[in-house]
Amino acid sequence: MIRFDGVPPEIIQAMCTPMHQILLPPPAQHLGHLWLGSFAAISDNDLLRKHRITHIVQVIDVSWLPPVNDPNMTVTRIDIMDIPSADLKSHLDAACAGIEKSLTSGKNVLVHCQQGISRSASVVIAYLIKKYDMSYEYAYAFVKRYRACVEPNSGFVKCLKEWEIRQRPHITRSQTEYVSFPPTVFPHDHLTYR
Repeated sequence: MIRFDGVPPEIIQAMCTPMHQILLPPPAQHLGHLWLGSFAAISDNDLLRKHRITHIVQVIDVSWLPPVNDPNMTVTRIDIMDIPSADLKSHLDAACAGIEKSLTSGKNVLVHCQQGISRSASVVIAYLIKKYDMSYEYAYAFVKRYRACVEPNSGFVKCLKEWEIRQRPHITRSQTEYVSFPPTVFPHDHLTYR
């Protein structure tokens, strides 16, 4: 039995919500919106249509997942287990490039895994690090602000910190390691209009 003793209500609520919007660009930019979610999101065709999701990045390791049979939907699948030893790094360049291509084409993108907590969150965090020159800590806090249940596993955190170093060679880890963010102060808020 799964127990939620001591789990804050906002995390339980986030886990029960199929998807959350992470980026909502200004309308004048004609960019797509970035969503982060769970398996439940792709099981709800009405939800996908409502938010005009046309591109899905599946970060999942299940063989039983049926293919998306919608001719208007582009699906990219990253087969990876949610374990610390999984090789996330080898997928990040292609995943970020695919997300960027879709968003700049004005397409709405959903990145999902089974629960929308570790794998898909890690891909979205990697995208924010690369696209917006965010530190790992900032990107993690930014995503967690909109989907409170995100928690990449320890191996993915290590990978994302290495990814940050690769994407941001002008910044040293010591410059970003101990940064804390007040919940309402995010300089990248212009990306979200929230």
